[in-house]
Amino acid sequence: MGPTAPTPLADIAPTVASLHRTFVSGRTKPLAWRARQLRALHEFMEKHQDKIVLALQKDLHKSPAEALLEVVITMNETVTTLANLEEWSKPVRCAKNASTITDEVVVRNEPLGVVLIIGPWNFPFNLLIQPLISALGAGNCVVIKPSEISTATEELLTQFLTKILDPEAFKVVTGGVPETTLLLEQKFDHIFFTGSVPTGRIVMQAAAKHLTPVTLELGGKCPAYVDKDVNITYAANRLMWAKTINAGQVCLAPDYVLVHPAVKEKFVEACIKATRDMFTDTPENSSDYSRIITAAHVHRLQKLLNRQLALPHCKLEHGGKIDVDQRFVAPAIISGVRLEDPLMEDENFGPFLPIVEVKDEDEAIAIINSRPRALSIYVLSDNSAVAHKLMNSTSSGSVNINSFVFHLGVTDMPFGGIGNSGMGSYHGRAGFETFTHKRGMVWKQNNIITEAAHLLAYPPAASTPLALRLMTGVVTKSLRWAYFTSYVAKVFEWLPVKLAVIGVAFEAGRRLGWGGVRGVAWL
Repeated sequence: MGPTAPTPLADIAPTVASLHRTFVSGRTKPLAWRARQLRALHEFMEKHQDKIVLALQKDLHKSPAEALLEVVITMNETVTTLANLEEWSKPVRCAKNASTITDEVVVRNEPLGVVLIIGPWNFPFNLLIQPLISALGAGNCVVIKPSEISTATEELLTQFLTKILDPEAFKVVTGGVPETTLLLEQKFDHIFFTGSVPTGRIVMQAAAKHLTPVTLELGGKCPAYVDKDVNITYAANRLMWAKTINAGQVCLAPDYVLVHPAVKEKFVEACIKATRDMFTDTPENSSDYSRIITAAHVHRLQKLLNRQLALPHCKLEHGGKIDVDQRFVAPAIISGVRLEDPLMEDENFGPFLPIVEVKDEDEAIAIINSRPRALSIYVLSDNSAVAHKLMNSTSSGSVNINSFVFHLGVTDMPFGGIGNSGMGSYHGRAGFETFTHKRGMVWKQNNIITEAAHLLAYPPAASTPLALRLMTGVVTKSLRWAYFTSYVAKVFEWLPVKLAVIGVAFEAGRRLGWGGVRGVAWL
């Protein structure tokens, strides 16, 4: 497969305008329409799983396991959304007050309108299709912009999605910087972007011109802390697996490791062993090891590693082989790294693991808090007090204890960053709500009773002593009353269930000859 021809620049504005017309027509709002789109996507992934895996292997030399997992996670998102679509779309009732006691008071879950989803090159299928599932499930018209760097996946998506999804409500725009720049000049109701922090800033600036809300899934330097109280073998195995997924081209990859000095040497040895166990001493020959996306990115990593290894205080413990022609960069473990070193400047987005020695978890916390908030923090410790201390003393998009990236597979857990690592979240219900407008609605009946209540709100009656007393005594909320009603609400959450169970026990005891009271006592 070769590069897909870019969308003509002259077609971009009319394409977006046509989607706005489709949305206004109400075509995408019915749940039946949304379900048809999601079922079509799921069927496409089921039927053409092998084609998707092949495209990912062509772009990034992904192993069968990595490529298949990318597809499976995406399919699971479709299943979750379809299974919950009706429930998520229902209006949500609001608590009434004295002025709305006779009214219908709800929050309606409505589609935003026309949304743009810009996908990255490192997981070119999942990170584009998963938000698409949420956007279609919420009832939006969608423009997707696949990465032009992952050419095989771009061609596959362009070829198939335009055939299986409603062409009146879904469009694909292909191309590079000129096409994306013009696309960002159009008016959207939401922009969802996955990529680097610098490009995220560009997207946000473009969105600001139209006051368009954005979801930014970025990245940053995700730290890992290795405590002295931990199973070193397990920690090294899990960390090196996470670090080498997609050759380190993962926004969630552990970017650097803060290691307690008591276990540093053992940890380095265990990491080397884990890498050899997974890829042997010649990872370039392993079918399980990915390639860097382009030669330009290989050159970037090569320059970064050379800058780091030129410093006398650090040591290349393992790996580091680079072959530009093959787009191959071997896993590299570097010890003795300092906070001001090249490998600690920016997210390396490659298979380099800088190891920084820290005296304890307090120093690790100080280092983490001195840097922009990460997409995830990883704590490797069998001491729950240390794990809780790291969690409670830091902030990040997510936190994993003795685990890496598994939270991606939890479909009802929101996924997203904070600060420099992004804004907004998706996956499961969080994704549906990202592309949903929560529209408040009060529906008051026209009758003599409701109008009588209004009379006290109309001037000049609104300023009379009677109206003011009513406002103070009835409309104004009392803190004590709020606590009381909250307590009552909690009681009624479980009381009907408890009464039902007691009733069943009473009846069972009576029928078994024990007596109803004995049946309840047994319970």
